[in-house]
Amino acid sequence: MQAFKCALKVVAQHPIYLLVYVGFLSMMGLFITGGLNFGGTSDGYEPVQTPFAVIDRDQSDLSRAVGAFLEDQGTSVAVADEARACQDAVATGQVDYLLVIPAGFGADFLAAARDGAEGPRLAATFSYSSLSGVLVDTQLNQFLGLVRAAAVLEPTASEAAVVARATASAAEQAVVETVAVPGTDAGAEPFLFYLKWSAYPITVAIVVSVGIVMGAFNRTDLRRRVAVSPVTTLRLGLQKMLAGFVVSAAVWAVIMAIGLVAFADAVACLPAGALGMLLNTELVFTLVPLAMAFLLGQLGCGENVSNTVGNIAGMLLTFLGGTWISLDLMPEAVRVAAAYTPVYWLGEGLNAAMDGPTATGDMLAAMGILVLFAAAVLVAGLVAGRVRATSAEAGGNAAAAAPR
Repeated sequence: MQAFKCALKVVAQHPIYLLVYVGFLSMMGLFITGGLNFGGTSDGYEPVQTPFAVIDRDQSDLSRAVGAFLEDQGTSVAVADEARACQDAVATGQVDYLLVIPAGFGADFLAAARDGAEGPRLAATFSYSSLSGVLVDTQLNQFLGLVRAAAVLEPTASEAAVVARATASAAEQAVVETVAVPGTDAGAEPFLFYLKWSAYPITVAIVVSVGIVMGAFNRTDLRRRVAVSPVTTLRLGLQKMLAGFVVSAAVWAVIMAIGLVAFADAVACLPAGALGMLLNTELVFTLVPLAMAFLLGQLGCGENVSNTVGNIAGMLLTFLGGTWISLDLMPEAVRVAAAYTPVYWLGEGLNAAMDGPTATGDMLAAMGILVLFAAAVLVAGLVAGRVRATSAEAGGNAAAAAPR
């Protein structure tokens, strides 16, 4: 087992990679997950009551409807119709929104709406200390849009009838409900997101760490010593493979332990069986970056190439897997391409594991596809290694046939 010990020693001589790719990226995943809102914990939505004042110089049906509409959006404050009083109300923070309705506004607004012209403007003043007044003004403009539409639809209707129809339309609201995925517990969502994010540090850490081991054994002087040693090629390959498995398992164990400790409350929402399936799915995924590291080693790639490929592949695969941005927001072409990436099937397996025993078949199917991805990359590495071993650069059969 000399080669196995040597491989682990090579990894131990590069602790900075493990600290950065396992420790730092895992911490980054914790901060990102902690900053997201997964829902399911809110007791309800209570809108902010914005203090406002209305100076009504029109006293029409429309102006009174505007005042009534604003009372539903905030708290009315009485302010005298004087320039100094209005200025003091805004400057001292008594109101965040001050509206002045000019005389003749109601009749002029309906006439302009039916003629297709631009209606009279309201004089609105906002507080410097809050943007809530801007929101109230936006909501008022939406209400006035309903009034304009009602006036156009009923050209002969009175002002009171138009205002009544607009008020009834404004009172209609959509019913919002929180829908939970069947078979899942919303409290476990943070841990699930962390597992999906972990595909990035797992990929980078394994590709770089195992790639360094493969690169060390690809040194010319070491290959020559191995060639004259009693260790067979098969035995040497098995020891390097075992070392790769140990490194991959260690990376997986550390990243999973960080998540289990940081999201203990979320993990407590999961049944033991579901938690085991989640961790096993993540463990199977480690075979993919392990095969990628083997491929890079068979191609003779060095430390710098392993770093570059590991980072780019990790970010690209997690992006296509829907970790950075939900695939529902991506174009159809991206969603189709994502189905051909291993991180996508990691997400499918994790989602199936969250559904419990009823989705065991889907989870096993996703794990099987991950194994196939790893096998495909492994075969590519074997072919690349065979071609490289017989090439002129490696001194194989092609070198013997090369002209001198």
